[in-house]
Amino acid sequence: MRLIKGRKAIQIMAKTGCAIFAVMFAVSLCLLCMKDIPVKADTQVTVSAVTRSAGVGPGDILIVDVVADSMPVITEFGPILFNYDSEKAEFVALDQGKELTNYAFSETKSNGVLTVSGIDQMVSVTTDENGEDVVSASFYSEDQVVLFTVTLRIFPNSNGEVNCWISDAGVFTSPDGSSYASIGSGVTLPIMNGGISSNATIASLKVRGTTITPEFNPNITEYTCSVERSVTEVNVNVIASNLWAAVIIDGNQYLNVGDNIVNVDVTAQDGINRMRYTIHVVRRESNVPDNASLVDLDGNTYTFLDAPEDAVIPAGFTQTMRYINGYSVPAYTRDGVTSVLLYLYDGTQSPGFYFYNSTAKTVIRFEPENTIIESSQIYKPVEIPSDVVVPDEFKPDLFDDGSLVLPGYSNRDGDFIVYLSDGSGNQGFYLYNKINGSVSAYRFADKKAELLYSYLFDVFLVIAIIEAVIITITVYIVRRMVSDRTSPRPKRV
Repeated sequence: MRLIKGRKAIQIMAKTGCAIFAVMFAVSLCLLCMKDIPVKADTQVTVSAVTRSAGVGPGDILIVDVVADSMPVITEFGPILFNYDSEKAEFVALDQGKELTNYAFSETKSNGVLTVSGIDQMVSVTTDENGEDVVSASFYSEDQVVLFTVTLRIFPNSNGEVNCWISDAGVFTSPDGSSYASIGSGVTLPIMNGGISSNATIASLKVRGTTITPEFNPNITEYTCSVERSVTEVNVNVIASNLWAAVIIDGNQYLNVGDNIVNVDVTAQDGINRMRYTIHVVRRESNVPDNASLVDLDGNTYTFLDAPEDAVIPAGFTQTMRYINGYSVPAYTRDGVTSVLLYLYDGTQSPGFYFYNSTAKTVIRFEPENTIIESSQIYKPVEIPSDVVVPDEFKPDLFDDGSLVLPGYSNRDGDFIVYLSDGSGNQGFYLYNKINGSVSAYRFADKKAELLYSYLFDVFLVIAIIEAVIITITVYIVRRMVSDRTSPRPKRV
């Protein structure tokens, strides 16, 4: 009886173990299968073509937005292939999405196909606690984002319907790898032949070199923008909603300082409907953008200012506008001179002109009385460093011709040298020609080497003299011996 009970207990334990093993195997298999399925719902992007138009007519503008349903930390996307019926419409313009200002776009155009790609140029890279790089995109959105906008013009003889679609959504790349991109909806619109058009709206309004506010909308007719003081004319780009609408732009030339009104008058094809769009162009009183500044090589900050009207400009310099440190500012330039002349304020001295070398990032204050302007370089006296020694043959001297004052040194030969710094920050002694004002680098003669050469010359001269005497004596003796042998003297008896 005990043996039978023991066998039953063993059978029960075996069955229980098998059941437990089966459950564990099933769970492991499920987990393994789940592990093989890539779950990237948060990195899936759907690209679609959408429009707000319900229909278009011959000659009308059609605006199509290419959108992504989200932008989950995307650092690069594309190439996206946007297609349209090239026999029904022509390409007019392509504009980058307003939210993607940090992305650099590239596009190519062929018959009926636009290929567009974008890459984030403001990607930030940080280091986590493990020392590994963490890449972060500059833009993130869980909502729909306009990637780019395509403007098309319906041909005058088109009919039926026009189609726009995405044939390839490309690849949307996130910092941890590529994201899945799928193709969404496209656009199909009927082309309505309604006879003569009564549309007097415009589809696009831009002022080159500035941004209008508010954002353009065909139903908003009043805008504002500002330009620099140096701008006296603005280029207004307008695209009429209908091909046969007449557009007249007035007031965009001969701008005054302050508020200027530029009118864009649109007359529909029917000659009846008209619309006027007004742009208030404010020409600023200052040529300098707000808070414009630059930082030199030593970390000093200078603020850009407008030069006074009575400021004296060095001969040969003319005013222009230059982009410096990201700002369009007034600058004075001269052919051949690398540095530009700027009117700056350093926060301590009174505002004044400074020479700025964009390559070396050096800033040198312009002082007419001691600044030398050469054909390709500028020079200014600076204090001699403690480790630089002036040779004994040069004595302190001062050059003063009434307009230029240079502290320097002269020698008995009439050489006048000055310790100068050029526009790139290089320092050293320069030879200044008092007659024509030219400047050239000066190299001191090595007196020790000269003295050594003199000693060596004297030594070799003495040796040469001794050798000559020895040779002379030797020749004399040899000749005497030869003479004695050939003509011996008679012996006395």
